Amino acid sequence: MTSAPEAARWPARVATAAVTVAVLGPLLVRGGIALRGDMVFTPDQPFKAGWLGLDGSVPRAVPMDALVSIVDNVLPGSVLQRLLLIVAFAAGGLGIARLARWASAPAQVAAVIVYLWNPWVYERLAIGQWPTVLGYGLLPWLVLAAVRVRDGRAQGWPAVTVLLLATAVCAPSVGLVGVLVAVCVVAAGGARRVLALLGVAVVTNLPWIVPAVLGPGLHSSDAQFGDFAARGESSLGVLASLLSMGGIWKSSVIPPERTHVLVVAAAALLALAFVVGLAYAAPAIGRRTTTGIAIAGGVALLLALLPAIGPVGDGLGTISAHVPALGILRDSQRYLAPLGLVLALGAAAVVDRLIAAERAGRSGSAGIAGLVVLAPVLLLPSLTWGLAGKIRPVDYPGDWDRVASLLGAPGGAQKGATVVLPWTGSYRGYAWNDDRALLDPAPRFLPGDVLDDDRTYLRTSVLPSEDPYLTKIGTALRTPDPAGALRGLGVRWVLVEKANGVTASQVPTGTTAYDGHWLRLVDLGAPTRSIADVRKSPAAGGVIVADGLAGFALIVSVWSLTRVSGRKRSINV
Repeated sequence: MTSAPEAARWPARVATAAVTVAVLGPLLVRGGIALRGDMVFTPDQPFKAGWLGLDGSVPRAVPMDALVSIVDNVLPGSVLQRLLLIVAFAAGGLGIARLARWASAPAQVAAVIVYLWNPWVYERLAIGQWPTVLGYGLLPWLVLAAVRVRDGRAQGWPAVTVLLLATAVCAPSVGLVGVLVAVCVVAAGGARRVLALLGVAVVTNLPWIVPAVLGPGLHSSDAQFGDFAARGESSLGVLASLLSMGGIWKSSVIPPERTHVLVVAAAALLALAFVVGLAYAAPAIGRRTTTGIAIAGGVALLLALLPAIGPVGDGLGTISAHVPALGILRDSQRYLAPLGLVLALGAAAVVDRLIAAERAGRSGSAGIAGLVVLAPVLLLPSLTWGLAGKIRPVDYPGDWDRVASLLGAPGGAQKGATVVLPWTGSYRGYAWNDDRALLDPAPRFLPGDVLDDDRTYLRTSVLPSEDPYLTKIGTALRTPDPAGALRGLGVRWVLVEKANGVTASQVPTGTTAYDGHWLRLVDLGAPTRSIADVRKSPAAGGVIVADGLAGFALIVSVWSLTRVSGRKRSINV
């Protein structure tokens, strides 16, 4: 892979910093924590067995929540949130610029802007899936590491192991995307390397695979693929939306300009030009690398598109009712991430050719190149300044700290689990957070076992609970004596989140331990059974072995990288 002079790389670095500030601006100029969708940070997240998948719950954020809890001992949640989001953008911008280092400075800038400023990034931030965006930022670096593995170069295996582990930590779906990208790039190196890579991928993904396999028998809905299938924002349909990195299922998080057919049409045509442009980058990137990236992007587009085709989505839903693990592929639009690599590198090639045409005497080509560089911003202005204000930091009301102190005191959370009301899904709208839809922060804010309803309420349907134990909690709340039924399931406390539709008759009888403006905590009395006796949890030994293997792989890989780097420094000296 050829390389541009060092001076040509600085504009891409400046562009990365500029995009980061432009998007995350509200977080950089004021305190508090931005809370939106699945993006839930707390001032100090307590460590729980569930963060490692040891409590029997669905391991959706394993082991990311464990790492967040550990780092929270050093950094406040507000600082950690900003740091992780900045790293996501910085890693993505600098990584794609490094992949495009063969190109001119304007072309590298184009790659950065196309990679970071697109509807996919907007929609994943709007829905709160910050780990998915963080994993997206790591993909260019994973490509570089996979190229080293394929070519048998130093640092290849340790680097790819660390990056596969990093993507797996972000989320199970991100871990699978990382494996897809790495395999496609390494494939040209032969079957042995691919098999070895798959072995490494299994080890790095064990922290979430093992609790998912050993946990309770999960329930699944045959409608989930249809409910979470990609959708077209305009009359052009789903393919045009996906090709231009849009098409999320949740209509409330779609950028407003993407509902206009002309905007989507322009973005789709531009994306097609970039797909074609990738071929012109092949001589500089290397044909094998280009082919691997193109295949990964094509597979990603196919994964995102297929569930949106009625019979295919219905079939996947039917299968998932019998094989619940297949449900990890729902919300398939999030698997579109590798297409961003294709479009960004293709954009760099297009801009490079336009600049070359200008130098060859074709006047006006430079102006078109400038328009290509700016097009992502012009077509998606609402990504600016925290998604036009949708991501804005707030402060938790004092009620949350007071309830956490009560539950953290001797005889508190250690003596029984806490059930959160209302029992109508796990997403809330709080007046102190501008009523934005938010995954209930109680499990991450409060100590002990905190239980909320894991059913998913959509506009026209409700996806059933995936956790048999939570189904029992819901049944207990509907009995004539909910307090007694809950105590029999290991529950002592009921947290009522006020102004969320909970009526007095829905609250089990007990002693009020705290009653504030936003929260009320009810003590039901000592549980008659331990939660461990009721809830099926995966074998701790299996989870610990899985985490140990992944940790050992990380230590060995980091040690190998350090050793090789030290050897290079010695040679240079």
